[in-house]
Amino acid sequence: MTQETDDGSDFSPPDGEFFASVVEGSADPIVSIAGDGSIVYANPAAENALGHDAAFLTGGRLAELISDETAEQRAASLRARLDDPAGLVDAGDVSVPLKTADGETRTFSARFHAHEAGGETVYSAVFRERSAGDRDRELRTFRNLVEHAGHAIYVTDTDGTIEYVNPAFTRHTGYEPEEVIGETPAVLNSGEMSDEYFASLWETLRAGEVWKEEIVDRRKDGSRYHAHQTIAPVFDDAGSVSRFVAIQTDVTERKAAEGKLKQYRDIVERLDDPILLQDRDGTFELLNEAVSEFAGVAREDLYGEDETAFMDAETAAEIDERRREVLRTEEPADYEVSPSFERTGREATFSTRRYPYYDGDGDLAGTFAICRDVTEIKEREIDLERFKRAVDGATDLIAAVDRGGRFLFANERYRTYHGIGDADVTGLTLSDVVDDSRYPDVRRQVSRALAGQSVEYRATRTHPGRGTRTFDVRYYPLEGPDEGDDSVVGVVGVLRDVTDSENRAHQLRVVDRVLQHNLRNAMTVVRGRARQIAADAEPREEIADEERATGGDDPIATAADDIVARAEALLSTSEKAHQITEVLSDPPETEPVDIARTAGTLAAEAGDEFPEASVTASTPDGTVYASATAWIDRAIDELVRNAIVHHDRESPTVEIAVAATDDEVAITVTDDGPGLTGMNRDVLETGEAVDALYHGSGLGLWLVYWVVQQSGGEATVREAVPRGSVVTVTLPRSDR
Repeated sequence: MTQETDDGSDFSPPDGEFFASVVEGSADPIVSIAGDGSIVYANPAAENALGHDAAFLTGGRLAELISDETAEQRAASLRARLDDPAGLVDAGDVSVPLKTADGETRTFSARFHAHEAGGETVYSAVFRERSAGDRDRELRTFRNLVEHAGHAIYVTDTDGTIEYVNPAFTRHTGYEPEEVIGETPAVLNSGEMSDEYFASLWETLRAGEVWKEEIVDRRKDGSRYHAHQTIAPVFDDAGSVSRFVAIQTDVTERKAAEGKLKQYRDIVERLDDPILLQDRDGTFELLNEAVSEFAGVAREDLYGEDETAFMDAETAAEIDERRREVLRTEEPADYEVSPSFERTGREATFSTRRYPYYDGDGDLAGTFAICRDVTEIKEREIDLERFKRAVDGATDLIAAVDRGGRFLFANERYRTYHGIGDADVTGLTLSDVVDDSRYPDVRRQVSRALAGQSVEYRATRTHPGRGTRTFDVRYYPLEGPDEGDDSVVGVVGVLRDVTDSENRAHQLRVVDRVLQHNLRNAMTVVRGRARQIAADAEPREEIADEERATGGDDPIATAADDIVARAEALLSTSEKAHQITEVLSDPPETEPVDIARTAGTLAAEAGDEFPEASVTASTPDGTVYASATAWIDRAIDELVRNAIVHHDRESPTVEIAVAATDDEVAITVTDDGPGLTGMNRDVLETGEAVDALYHGSGLGLWLVYWVVQQSGGEATVREAVPRGSVVTVTLPRSDR
């Protein structure tokens, strides 16, 4: 076979004899060994270098020529490698110390290559003995590499005395070379490594082996650092350990990260809430044991699956949609789901926050979800909502305060009564809600409850829009929220408005007494008059004729008139009792009432009904609105009628006057009659004298009292000059 050269001439590659002559004439020793390590060829240069002829070398084992001066461990390692030369092919340059015929040790650098010879695989190497120049160049190259290495490197002699440190050692430990050269690595000892650690280290190094372990050392400033340390023995040409080289890689940050990772992993594993990591397709890459417990599936069986493997399909589809949303927006998403788990039969509600997560290159890799089990919280919220509705729907006024008097909650009735509205009460205190006059007593009763007592008492309070109300007040100690916590943390107050029931009971007692008294008296008169009429008609007729003839009163007519008068009085009493019942039955709701218009209308109606009386009204121009119940016109009408009916003269004079300030409206009814009795005055002003009321005439004034009270006003009575009474009803002003 020929090849064409650049000039067009033919060139024939050298034949085997050419290569044989090259090998034979090589100045470097060339040795070939078989697969079992036996020498099959040695060139003349090898004979000269080792002092043995080819006949001595051929058939012998190259491993047997390893110098006896080589360290035992290293010699054993080299012999094993030379007996199995196939492993040397890719090993690069191998340092081989060989013993010559005169007992000298010569160290060669050999690189083995495999080739075929006579149908067998043999391994040949050129053995080059390094010169001092070569060693110097290699040493300079090695030193340059060490000086620029990023790892801390130091070299010690066989006793452990430091001979050299590289710049990275100074950066990592803070020690300058002159501070540690001549010292031992004990200057770095943190005290955290055991004696057994160092004993094992030296045992390994003295055996010629490499030591690889992590260590905790101490810098010059006293701070500790974690390092992965490799210490290797360095052999001289004779194969003996001449020194040790140590390489430290600072792994402090990695160890801290591993510690945090372990801490986080332990926390995640201990959480009862499911935590899971899913790739972009939704398959699980990581999950904690809580997921497995809910699913009823071993954790290792869930890897590569998604939610459809253990929960109902509808919820799994909803979760998948949320997961896709996070992948689409790359924003966290919060949602709540209530899956059912067929294998465990469990149902739960989870408040989930799902995040996008990214790989080391910053690319979106999937989603990470933390699922908080809020099943019990939801159940408690439902119960709490039921209780809240019950409390807010209660007709009682209910509130709670802490030990400092700060409100914890207040139901709608309480807030409405105290004018708080829908505002948050948690920023208010008792002193903000209770007026100054009542605060000391309320605070005293609350203090009793804070001491662990249950307090009950009855109180009367005047409301600007609802008048005077009577409450049964109960304070209960509020214990701590934790089970078994008996400490008192606040007070619950329940105020029950018993005004209506008290008023009805009082009204029934009074009406019963008045009706019994009036009915008894009236019926006695009616019965007597009836007997009188039923007596002998003829004598009565004769007597009647005589009396009529003489101009006297007809006794039968007189009796009949008396019966009619008594019946009308009973009807009037019954009507007033009915009106009082209606007043007490109606909710005490106030509304804007044009008092000026009401006064004018009532004066006109009274003038028409009682033409013998002079009834006038004096009112401001325009409208004057007061806050009052719908019964206020009946109350004013009752005052006017009382002044006319109980007047002792034929032509009564009554004036209705209306005056207003920014806060109040005053209605004054003035008459020139005989004046009110003390009992009637007390009924009108305080309602107290009604207990002594035994006749129907006072019921009208009692009606006035209740209407004024429910309107949030008051009534006063004084004598007029020169005679008569002045009744003033004061009501709150309304802005309409």
